[in-house]
Amino acid sequence: MNKFLLTWLAVIALVPALHAQTTVAPTPTPASSAATKPLSPAVPPPAAPLPPKAGEVASDPIRCWWKADRTAVRVGERFGLVLTCAVIKAGPITVEPVLNQLEPGALSLTPFEVVSGGPKVDDVIVPPWRYIQREYVLRLLSDGFFGQDVAIPSLMVTYNQMSAGTGQQGRDQTYILPALPMRVLSLVPKGAADIRDASGLTFASVESRRFRASVATMTAWISFAFAGVMALFALSRVVGLVRVSKTQAVKPLPATSLLRASLRVLAQVKEDTAGTGWTSELSRRAVAALRIAGATAVGKRVAQNLVAGSVPEREGQLTVSTGWPKRKTVLLSAATTPATITSELNNGSRADTRTRSSAESIAQAIGVLSAAAYGRTSPSDNTALDAALEDSTEAVRQLRAGTMWPRRTAAALRAFVGL
Repeated sequence: MNKFLLTWLAVIALVPALHAQTTVAPTPTPASSAATKPLSPAVPPPAAPLPPKAGEVASDPIRCWWKADRTAVRVGERFGLVLTCAVIKAGPITVEPVLNQLEPGALSLTPFEVVSGGPKVDDVIVPPWRYIQREYVLRLLSDGFFGQDVAIPSLMVTYNQMSAGTGQQGRDQTYILPALPMRVLSLVPKGAADIRDASGLTFASVESRRFRASVATMTAWISFAFAGVMALFALSRVVGLVRVSKTQAVKPLPATSLLRASLRVLAQVKEDTAGTGWTSELSRRAVAALRIAGATAVGKRVAQNLVAGSVPEREGQLTVSTGWPKRKTVLLSAATTPATITSELNNGSRADTRTRSSAESIAQAIGVLSAAAYGRTSPSDNTALDAALEDSTEAVRQLRAGTMWPRRTAAALRAFVGL
């Protein structure tokens, strides 16, 4: 009992001491805390981005956007999708996107399936932008999207900013391309701003059209050059004709025109003799035509005089009209005799067999018709005159055929190769 009382009294004595030890010290005032604790330095706020300089415009370093060739697709239908990115290519900062992520094999656009990629084209640089474009062919194979809007999922494009001066590369950054809504078995998606489809032109189509335009331009310039050369030739010919008309001269008619005029006169003589018979005037007219044909056959000169249209022809002359659009009258004449033709043929002439035979027929006909033109004729001579006219007409016709361009070209080729 005494021990218990002593223990109780000891506990009562210790309570005030414990209370004194557990009393909380008063909170120091701000003045005292400031006096006892040093001030910490203030943290500066983050620096604001510098405003653009004069003539500059603030812009994002990269911009990307989708473009589909249609706004509504069917399940299993393939459609084209074009991804275009514009990155900064000028100034102190150059943006380099990670293009490996944009390859068709590395692209995941669930629920759409990337079937294949389009042709790779060069980037288009329009300072300060560099435009990168990739083409894809997509399709949707799931049958649970009929009549719904299915979005092509958003795409994250990783890019780095590089300093143009030092070439230092910054950390990887990400550009999030928004989703593109597509309507399955409907006309227009609900999220479409309008019903106008975007243009289907891509960099590849633009490059192809530019190549075709370059080829067409080059062809046009070549055609213009040829046209200019032909215009110069035509102008020189016109100037030459003007000079000829001013000097009252005439360009010598070719052998084809001379022989054609002879055939025309011989045909007219044959028609007249069939109605009225042979006369001295008709014989002289036939002889004049054969003289011109004979001179042409042996290469002798044929007189050609340019006259007014009202000047009549004289004996031994033939009238030929030439020129366009202004017609001119030319009088033809030749002093060819059978002896002249024979002399030219035996004087080393290189005439071929057909030309020599025709020239001999013409010389014989000139002799027969000259005798009738300047002598007396009897009805019994008409048969010989008809035969001479017929043979000479055929000979002139063969000569004219030999002066046409196919035979003339063939003869020149034979002479060139020495046949």
